[in-house]
Amino acid sequence: MNITEFLVILGITLAAELTDKSMVAAVLLSRRNGAAKTVSAAVTAVGIEAFAVAFLANSIRLLLHGSLIHIVTGIALTGIGIFLIIKAFRDEEEDPEEGQRSSTWPKIFLIFFLAELGDVTQATTAGFALATGSPIFVGLAATLGMGISLTAAVALTRYTQHLSQRLLYCLAGIIILVLAGLSFAGIGM
Repeated sequence: MNITEFLVILGITLAAELTDKSMVAAVLLSRRNGAAKTVSAAVTAVGIEAFAVAFLANSIRLLLHGSLIHIVTGIALTGIGIFLIIKAFRDEEEDPEEGQRSSTWPKIFLIFFLAELGDVTQATTAGFALATGSPIFVGLAATLGMGISLTAAVALTRYTQHLSQRLLYCLAGIIILVLAGLSFAGIGM
């Protein structure tokens, strides 16, 4: 694999992840848990997954073949989006200083690991690994792309501190529902 292929994989992964559901999770989790804990757990999770997918590219690609993945993803995202909007209107508004429950590092890791499981980014990673025959470099490029986008999302959290928790849940729900619609339409996320 040459540097151009590496940079193309990194760039495609970064661009794909900037609008991904993981970015919403990164913003919401970093508000409660801090940037360092959220980024370290998230990047570790997506990195392990990217390398696993790169090394298991043939079997992962067979599992994700066909349009069924778009339907399953659309249904799951619709459920998550509706849940977030209901949560926005059911829960009482939290005082930013009170009720801040911090998640453990393993819990944040698991959230991101499961969020990316079966994601189109992982299918792309598998495809690149198959095409290049360089799973280590593909895994590294995919991890860097996802890591940069997650770090950018967490960095933006600083600018959302003045927004209410209710508004953020509602916006997150709407974004997730849009992503669900795109998935049902067969447009990857």
